[in-house]
Amino acid sequence: MTEKAQQAIKDMQHSLGGETYLRFGINRPCCNQMNYTLSLAISKKEQEEILILHDIKMSIDPSDSHFTDQTEIDFEGDGFLVRNPNPMVSPII
Repeated sequence: MTEKAQQAIKDMQHSLGGETYLRFGINRPCCNQMNYTLSLAISKKEQEEILILHDIKMSIDPSDSHFTDQTEIDFEGDGFLVRNPNPMVSPII
């Protein structure tokens, strides 16, 4: 996670107040299509694992971990960009 992404996430978490998780995963809208998802959540789902990265609590579904491994989350302009050597997932959020 780049410093710009860390700061953007921390700013959003601060504006919401209270403890929040960055939910990072994969959305599968169609049989051969996968997209990254990023959202803030106030609770985690039962199956999700919690990772702490740069003081940011991230919740990740274990079934998505092989697609999210080795990703870089960046913040450019007014949005997030995910870079991953895995070509099966769209980098557009």
